[in-house]
Amino acid sequence: MATKFLTSFLSIAAVSLASVPQQLDPRADSKIQWGPCNQTIVNTTLPTECADFTVPLDYTTPSSKETIKLQIAKIKAKVQPAKGTILINFGGPGSDGRTSLGKQGGLLQVLSGFEYDLAAFDPRGTGNTIPEVCYETTAAVKKFLAAESTWYDASNSTLEQMWKQATTNAETCYAAHKKTQPFLGTGSVARDLISVVDALGEDGMLRYWGELAPRPQSQVAPNGLLTMLFILGFSYGTTLGATVASMYPERIDKVILDGVQNVHEYYHAPADFEEWSDADRVFSEVFLSCVKAGPTLCPMAGANLTGEQLEAAAWKIAERLKTNPIPVNGSSPLTYAGLRGFFANAIYGPNSWGNLATLLALIAGNRTQTPAFNTVYEDMTTALLGTISTYPPLYGIHCGDRTVRIKSLDDFRPIQEKLSKVTKVMDGTDTDVSMTCGQWKSQAAGAYKGNFQAKTKNPILFATNKYDGHTPIRSAQNVSSGFEGSGMLVVNGFGHTTLSQPSVCTIEHTAAYWHNRTLPAKGLVCDVDGAPYSTYTWANATVAYIRKANESSSGGSGSPPPPRSAASQMGHSISMIVFVVGVAFAFMLQ
Repeated sequence: MATKFLTSFLSIAAVSLASVPQQLDPRADSKIQWGPCNQTIVNTTLPTECADFTVPLDYTTPSSKETIKLQIAKIKAKVQPAKGTILINFGGPGSDGRTSLGKQGGLLQVLSGFEYDLAAFDPRGTGNTIPEVCYETTAAVKKFLAAESTWYDASNSTLEQMWKQATTNAETCYAAHKKTQPFLGTGSVARDLISVVDALGEDGMLRYWGELAPRPQSQVAPNGLLTMLFILGFSYGTTLGATVASMYPERIDKVILDGVQNVHEYYHAPADFEEWSDADRVFSEVFLSCVKAGPTLCPMAGANLTGEQLEAAAWKIAERLKTNPIPVNGSSPLTYAGLRGFFANAIYGPNSWGNLATLLALIAGNRTQTPAFNTVYEDMTTALLGTISTYPPLYGIHCGDRTVRIKSLDDFRPIQEKLSKVTKVMDGTDTDVSMTCGQWKSQAAGAYKGNFQAKTKNPILFATNKYDGHTPIRSAQNVSSGFEGSGMLVVNGFGHTTLSQPSVCTIEHTAAYWHNRTLPAKGLVCDVDGAPYSTYTWANATVAYIRKANESSSGGSGSPPPPRSAASQMGHSISMIVFVVGVAFAFMLQ
């Protein structure tokens, strides 16, 4: 009898052990040693832990002894014990992980139902993880920024100038990082994710959240210039998520991909054509929503024009700047390229529309030599220059992943012509990156070479705004079709990712998925609760969500209850409501 019991026990133990996947690579650390965080980098009042984690530099060569350290930050779940750890990538490519986590952690806790630890590391090429820094001296960086500020204007001279700068970018970056460039690619970062999962000591399954579109947050770099926490244009977090899900479908527990990029173009096209297909519609909404908001909230509306007329006036201002830049006290003048850059940044979402509307209203009213103009111009210039200054990490990651190379400017001209037909407002945005990638000197090692058709162990949730100027809804539909059983959350909003406008419905369905993998009903579209230019924030949406959870738990609401997450489990807890409001307001104020 004892022998039978022992045999049965050992069999159960063997099955249990077999259910936890083996470590991906023995060269990686087998356990994460958590400790205190550097609050300068992970700036949040939420409880955090940080660690350095060793992984192989080159996963494709088992005999290689070279390793690198990933720097990881974690925000601990409000409800303990946590249900696991969600690994987050904030996009780019080029965004760091730890700083962005500190800035967005409060809202992400709300959206994940307070049940999970949230963790992020600085991906290869960013932060301190073999950073792709191509221009190191202040003089070199300033020269690079000046060249990158050139905006394609359909003239041969401009295109030739940009091609030469792209040649310089590719050659300079290769000279500085030829030994490490092949190991910045998405295939390597996907393996890093799995290595971290192995070392977390949980169930060996991946919980991942990709591309959360951080709001513009500037910081001063060591060279004295401004950098940003995201790159203008690309939605790398979703590409990384689709890649790791395709490489390791058996490891997928829960994955949300928000603001979905066309992965096929990312890897195999000479430019990201589909990326910009809804950009002009979003730009038009800057002006249409302004009229709806009225002059109290949007100063352009005081002109008593239609949205279409306001947009036409904005383009006329841009044309005038080609020959008549506006002088600015104590700063460089506002040029055509500068205003086009401001137009492009507005595509990210309504958060930036107020500044653009104010700037255009001041120009139209001939009030450019005023303190108000100086203030808004400096704010917008800081954001634009910071965006450009993070291009080198994007080059290192995206260009190494891309399989297409372009031999000459003549070969590139039809590519530019096609880009110009896709969008007016973003025409020129992708020119520099496509030119640089076309001349890139290295190729990513260990790249995924499949077709993004996979049956994951558990379903993925794709999320998209109806009108996203960087990642159109068709891209989400395209990529999701390759993952059997996946779901789709569509939000009737404008801007990049579902976080661009506050929505109680978005909170409900995101938290429901994290809680028990509940997918939205097919065809469901969430409304937003904060119109562009309004003062309604994610803090307001969070309060409304908690109130709805309280009403549902007490039977006072006729609508279906929110998920049985921390918010609804603790529905009558005043301390929880205070906590939720606090973290949401902390997010909005950062």
